[in-house]
Amino acid sequence: MDWMIESLLQGTQFQKLYNRKIETLWEAHRLRKIDIDILFFLHKSGEHNTPKDISNLDLFNKGHISQSVDRLSKQGFLQVVQDTADRRCIHLLLTGQAVALVERIILLRKNMYDIILQDVTQEEREALRKVSRKVHANIRNALEDPDTILKLL
Repeated sequence: MDWMIESLLQGTQFQKLYNRKIETLWEAHRLRKIDIDILFFLHKSGEHNTPKDISNLDLFNKGHISQSVDRLSKQGFLQVVQDTADRRCIHLLLTGQAVALVERIILLRKNMYDIILQDVTQEEREALRKVSRKVHANIRNALEDPDTILKLL
C-alpha cells in the first residue's frame, strides 16, 4: 500500500499536528490530551454525556476517563450531576469555564483543518468524505465480525 495512504489511515501525521496545535492549551490549563478530547466530545455529544458514552468511543480506557473526569471537575471545567432516574449513572456538564475553553479548541481545530485541506477543492473534499465513510464502515464491520479478523491471520 502507498505509504502516504497508510499514514493518513493511521492518523500519525494528523495527531502530530493536532498535538502541536493544542499544546498551548495543555500548558495554560494544566490539562492532558484526554481532557481536551473529553471536553470537545461533551460539547458535541448533547444528551450522550456520561462516562459510558465516552467509553463507547473506544479511544480511552475507563480508568483514564475516570481520572480525567476527576481532574476536570476539580479544575472547574465539569459539573458532575447524578441521574434522577438511575442513581448509578452520572452526567457530565460543561461549565462556563469549559465552554470558553471549548471555543478555543474549536478555533484551533478549524485552523488545523484549514491547513490540512489547503488547496483541496470542494469536489476533492466530497470524494474524501465518501471514501472515508466507506473505509470507516469497512473497519466497523471488520471489528464486529470476528471471522474477518481471523481471515487476516
